[in-house]
Amino acid sequence: MNILISGARGFIGRNLVEYLTGKGYCILAPNRTQLDFTNTSAVEQYFRTNNIDVIIHCAMVSHTSAVNNSDKFAGDVVERNLRMFFNIQRCMTDSMKLIHLGSGAEYSRPHWHNKMPEDYFDQYVPEDSYGYAKYLISKYIESCKNVICLRIFGVFGKYENYLNRFVSNSIVKNLLKMPITINKNVVYDYLYINDLLSIIEYFINGQAKYKYYNVTPSKPIDLITIANMVNQTSDYKSDIHVLNEGIGTEYSGDNNRLLSEIANYRFIPYKQAIADLYQYYVKNMNDINCEAVRADGYLKYVKYCQQKDN
Repeated sequence: MNILISGARGFIGRNLVEYLTGKGYCILAPNRTQLDFTNTSAVEQYFRTNNIDVIIHCAMVSHTSAVNNSDKFAGDVVERNLRMFFNIQRCMTDSMKLIHLGSGAEYSRPHWHNKMPEDYFDQYVPEDSYGYAKYLISKYIESCKNVICLRIFGVFGKYENYLNRFVSNSIVKNLLKMPITINKNVVYDYLYINDLLSIIEYFINGQAKYKYYNVTPSKPIDLITIANMVNQTSDYKSDIHVLNEGIGTEYSGDNNRLLSEIANYRFIPYKQAIADLYQYYVKNMNDINCEAVRADGYLKYVKYCQQKDN
């Protein structure tokens, strides 16, 4: 089976390439210089010259790069995300399958509530560019053949950006004997990357009953609990600094549809997942930009998010 992965150099894509290659699949993983998915003719040519059975669409344009010293929202978020999806989808034949990675952002941030089900989609139109792009793609998928959308919320694991992703940022700070900074405590459906990889493999080989699935763990977790789990994993106990009191809007999805299809699936416990990721960073600390972590770009990022929310 030949599987094309867009965004193969990103966090999820890189994990997918590693995981699926190890399972014996033939993986096509062009980088941006080899294939620009926003370039219509380049995508057409790639599909003509490669035998493709399944496409896993991971590539995305994020809504902000604040942590990278920019306070601007990318003005072309909607256009670039739509171009990538439609350039892929229009080249599909009837024998191909497309697995699109959607987002809980499709449910519209101002209207989030705990354990949102799939049919909550389209009750509201997202106001932010990233959520709106994902929303438009999901609307189109309603009429598509052989295309499914896996809506993910929070995902963590190796290869994520430890400078602005909370779980990895907390682990690296602990290893550097720094405090862990939380803008405001909030409850998330944080999914360990290994669970996501297993679930994607299920849909590669299985016939989906629905077009949309919330790919979320059964139990959400709050940021303070995550920070405490990091401390429990380590011999060093980081101070935990919470910048704002109270608790933010929960970001979680109902996974009953997913679990009704993948019978007896058991998510990796948070404590085990965090311990596994901690050991990954212990082994790879020589590759960490410690100076950048100590400069605390994450603190800048969370303050930026607070300003945008206000």
